[in-house]
Amino acid sequence: MSSISDQFTEEEIREADTTNSVDEVEVKSNAISEFISNKLVRGRQERMVQDQESVLREFEAFVYWLDRVHVCMVDDGHVVEFNDHLKHSDRYLTRTHPDVDGLLELDLSDVSRHNILSVLVDFYNFLKEEKGVVSNNPAQQALRSFPEDEFDLTPPDRPRKEMDEMREFLEWLDTPFERAIILTLLKTGVRIGELVNIDLRCVHLGDGAGNTHPLYQRFLDQYDINLISEVRDKPDTMFVYTKFNEGTEIREEIRKHGNKRKDEQGSVIPIDDELKTALLEYLLTRNPPLEHDHRDIAIPLFTKPSSEGTLDRLTYGSVRGQFGEKGSADGVLAEYGWDEQGAPTEENVFMHYFRHYFTDNHKHNHGVYRGWMPAGVIAYIRGDVDKSATVGSERRESTARENTYSHSDWRNYKINIEQPYLDNIYKFGIYDQTVPRRDPLAAPSR
Repeated sequence: MSSISDQFTEEEIREADTTNSVDEVEVKSNAISEFISNKLVRGRQERMVQDQESVLREFEAFVYWLDRVHVCMVDDGHVVEFNDHLKHSDRYLTRTHPDVDGLLELDLSDVSRHNILSVLVDFYNFLKEEKGVVSNNPAQQALRSFPEDEFDLTPPDRPRKEMDEMREFLEWLDTPFERAIILTLLKTGVRIGELVNIDLRCVHLGDGAGNTHPLYQRFLDQYDINLISEVRDKPDTMFVYTKFNEGTEIREEIRKHGNKRKDEQGSVIPIDDELKTALLEYLLTRNPPLEHDHRDIAIPLFTKPSSEGTLDRLTYGSVRGQFGEKGSADGVLAEYGWDEQGAPTEENVFMHYFRHYFTDNHKHNHGVYRGWMPAGVIAYIRGDVDKSATVGSERRESTARENTYSHSDWRNYKINIEQPYLDNIYKFGIYDQTVPRRDPLAAPSR
């Protein structure tokens, strides 16, 4: 996209507020491009970065149209007026997405407007903290000035699926691959990007007696895999890394999707008998790889269904292709009738829905499931900050977080994570017989 910064002279650009003279003209002349390039380097998804650039180009056009002001010279009043523009104007000033021709009509929810202003906060924080070319963050100042009722951030109602409806869907799925994917999302609440990053070395499927299941051990031996320390002594668990960004190497592999775990240690998630059965069933039916050296890659848990003799990691695009995007006419969810093209968001089920299903149904007195988990356990499994630790505007270490966010100690993990999780995780009853797991209070194997 062309930049309105081209309309300003070098002298005008130099007049923009600055705290650092290093390359100030170069940075200010390409402020949005610098921000976008930084996002891409850090592994953000290209589509998401395109949307952020569209927001910034619209803001750039607005302040130029309003006061012929450069984006590095705006104040909080410009942001307030931009918010008003988003609420009351009929159309954007710019072509806001490279895949869309012409102007787009404005019809923004409060959530969308808040998200747009949050992009501005991120942009000016980048210019202030990393580039030093502005001395304050006008977007952040503007957001703080709005009245409490300016944005209704209540999420839209999601479709209510009873337990028997979800069971019928799981039984309808055609392949062990589909069942394993959906059950992993339902049982753990992981994000799609985290799901595709799970490696075989991060999963320990047990035999019910404290040892590795012989079938799973066969897979580990086939690829010469050693389990990572986080799960090695914890049968029936999986480890979700805290972060992976594009450009992060695992031996010779480049990860394409980032994890968003908040805790620096990652998460060790218990695996119940139903999910363990689904994972073993999937691995037994997965296409065996051709003979080659596997030592230079981390073997993925989930591979592309189309892989023939290869170990191609499942990707975000593969998941969308198999199950369908939000509002897509194709994919498993559309075929089942749960994701109808053109229907309101609150009436459809899409892949991210299963993360919400896990969370909502395990909160106390929420959802359609009678069991519940402590807030700290849900936060740990999801990879969130434990919101039960929030008191007023201050955040402190609560007992829930102290107990829950430590998986290095075996007994602490079993009592505070594994036991409450297994006592309350929902069961769908899709198998006549499941592969048993060990009593969580039994002593660890040595």
